[in-house]
Amino acid sequence: MSDIAALPRAILVTGAAGQLGREVTQYLAGALQGGRIDRLRLLDIAPIGIAGPGIETVQASLAEREVAFASVEGMDAVIHFAGIPTENEWDNLIPANIAASAHLWDAAVAHGVDRILFASSNHAVGMYPVDERIDHTAPPLPDSRYGLTKAFGEELGRLYAHKTPLRSYCMRIGSSFPAVTAVRHLKTYQSFADMVRMVEVGLTADYRFEIVYGLSDIPDGYWDNSNAFRLGYAPADRPEDFVSGALDLFECRWQGGSTATDPLPGITWPPGRSRDSGR
Repeated sequence: MSDIAALPRAILVTGAAGQLGREVTQYLAGALQGGRIDRLRLLDIAPIGIAGPGIETVQASLAEREVAFASVEGMDAVIHFAGIPTENEWDNLIPANIAASAHLWDAAVAHGVDRILFASSNHAVGMYPVDERIDHTAPPLPDSRYGLTKAFGEELGRLYAHKTPLRSYCMRIGSSFPAVTAVRHLKTYQSFADMVRMVEVGLTADYRFEIVYGLSDIPDGYWDNSNAFRLGYAPADRPEDFVSGALDLFECRWQGGSTATDPLPGITWPPGRSRDSGR
């Protein structure tokens, strides 16, 4: 990462109490202390637990439209991690992942925000087979309701990039954890440090709408990440260096792994019918 690149002066991080939100928050807190930014606003439904000069914290839900509008006021950029991060029921996903994003994009336009960095997911394309290498032009092919909400966020960003001045940078994050614990991660892993590098590119690059893959240095992964490289992303880590203990050997025919094979929660097939019955 280069300290020469000019960051937006006022940045909002949603989902700041989550695992990835905390990593980005730590990086931005350092940028604040170093004078690279002036204001850092952190939002989550959970306590955030960070304070300091120039840091504001908001404990609230973006499912409330007025919260979204108040939260983006005075901001230059938004990094949107908030939302339910796994498969769930629609009653939970619709307010947290769909309505919240819709409110946030509307609020960002209303307050003149320059760009939104959206934490999308590999599960937005999780039903592509593992033997098909895809790039940023691959249309969404979700493996779950959760993945479908991420595909919605991507298309929301695309629409607003076409019709408003608001830029959108969608990060299809792979497997971003402290350690590599499964064979699948060797194809999908992104270290926390590389995730932060990708965020810095999103904050500083010139674009209208882009999709990039949250992936470390994996030349033979499921995803061709040349679009991220074009924008300036340069991952420094490889998954082999983060292996911890024996690996889960489960391998799936779809890129989304076990999420692609799990049934939709709460769905019960009528007697005599099955998914493969054709009726």
